[in-house]
Amino acid sequence: MLISGHKSDKGLVRENNEDALYVNDNVGVYVLADGMGGHEGGEIASNIAVNAIAKNLSCSIMISQKNTLEDLLCNALCRANDAIISYRKNHIELMDMATTVVILTLRDNTANYVHLGDSRAYLFRKNDTLLQLTTDDSLVMEMVKQGLISKDYSRRHSLSNIVTRYVGTANLAIPEIHQCEVETNDSIMLCSDGLTNMLTEEEIKSILSRNNSMGPQDICNLLVDSANKNGGEDNISVIVIQNK
Repeated sequence: MLISGHKSDKGLVRENNEDALYVNDNVGVYVLADGMGGHEGGEIASNIAVNAIAKNLSCSIMISQKNTLEDLLCNALCRANDAIISYRKNHIELMDMATTVVILTLRDNTANYVHLGDSRAYLFRKNDTLLQLTTDDSLVMEMVKQGLISKDYSRRHSLSNIVTRYVGTANLAIPEIHQCEVETNDSIMLCSDGLTNMLTEEEIKSILSRNNSMGPQDICNLLVDSANKNGGEDNISVIVIQNK
């Protein structure tokens, strides 16, 4: 049985919330997006992407018999990308809008996930092990891979907001679809960079480890509140799914 919680907050600095999310425990579909492209553009882009992915993926999973989950995820991403490009054509002032996205499906103890940008997925094992499942598509992550900066410093780097892949591009390259096993009492967390830029992995792990005494909604509330206490410099969104 899947039990989830979610919370999205504009933080303490931004005027509006450019994040969007979708949760559906019944079919095991979860989507989180962090919009880019200015005050209005980012908010519109993330909502277009989440709505397109949620509608396409949730319906497809329920009725599909021949298509694999990889096919369904790829198709959902393409639909979202096309929807953003189509919207931009009629709104020249929003030509820079785009969004990150992280998508997760969870069925029969198997998670399929895919992402573009720096919104992340984590697996929290019942033995208190926290694993980052995704690798950021960002300029600072490329610098980390090349040994130019440390991963810890990348959180504070002045270019940390520049992503290298996103939804809303004429040259969309479908990323690799990944899988992992999710055992009973494990949790998965999806989040925007507004959370991970404000909290270290140790701080996140400490909060997630309380899942024996707190439900996923209380954990989400605590994660967002903690990020705001540490500065709340960006929009903060998080989804926590527990496999019971």
